Amino acid sequence: MLSVLIPVYNHDINDLVAEIDRQLAQAGVDYEFIIADDGSSIEYKSLNQNLVQHNNVQYIENEHNMGRAKIRNFLASQAKYPYLLFIDCDASVINSSFISNYLEAIEKMKTNQEFVINGGVAYRKEEPDSDHLLRWYYGHQREEQSAQERQKRPYHHFTPFNVVLSKSIFEHIQFDEHFTTYGHEDSFLGQELKKKKIPYLHIDNPLYHDGLDKNEDYLQKVRISIDNLIKNINLQEGKDDIVEDNHLLEAYYHVKHLGLKKIFAHIYKKHGRRIEKALCKRPNITLLSLYKLTYIAAKNI
Repeated sequence: MLSVLIPVYNHDINDLVAEIDRQLAQAGVDYEFIIADDGSSIEYKSLNQNLVQHNNVQYIENEHNMGRAKIRNFLASQAKYPYLLFIDCDASVINSSFISNYLEAIEKMKTNQEFVINGGVAYRKEEPDSDHLLRWYYGHQREEQSAQERQKRPYHHFTPFNVVLSKSIFEHIQFDEHFTTYGHEDSFLGQELKKKKIPYLHIDNPLYHDGLDKNEDYLQKVRISIDNLIKNINLQEGKDDIVEDNHLLEAYYHVKHLGLKKIFAHIYKKHGRRIEKALCKRPNITLLSLYKLTYIAAKNI
């Protein structure tokens, strides 16, 4: 019934798999794990090779990193069951009803030929150390939302972090493999789901996101994700739809329309490094949004 698909890069996922395996066995449904290591270090490969001790685990190691989009398409192609549960390797299970919640939602949705069910993401209440505070703060402020809030703009919140999809979706929609670096492959898939009008249900069934980047590493990922967005947006049809459902692009084109692009680009070139230091010292969502806007303006798209 359910294929659990986990792409792995430099994380120990033994506890994650053990808990989900326990819940699936208790539920009494047919299931499999397909786990693909995407070029991790020898240390993590050695740890995760123990996963084959579990029933129904297929563990695959890639010598070279395939990238976030390609590895997920590969996992989907290997699955044998009609429903796919994608989970990121830096997730942790919060409650003992995680699997039963999804199974209940699948029962409600399976009258549709295809569908998506998104469980959501949560962050631990305890503040991390100051070196990891920015990513944690952003997650709490922007990503941790109730199902009711997410359902208002369902496709905007698509993420493969914790989601169930009908396998048949991948016969005509896949992650865009033009995305070889970090960021926005999920945004573009969300747009494809929206265009195809795939039924989309958000439920309150989150996993903890434990993989917090260091502050400067997170800001680097922010820049890379914007570069990725710029690189790929002109390759897509339906560009206006992408802009409409992306807060950063909406803001950028508004600034551009007002003739303020050069001013924002100048702010990044003159003060970008100072803003980065301020964000690392004291997280501020408004300042982070401004930083993203000045960076995309400086890229001159």
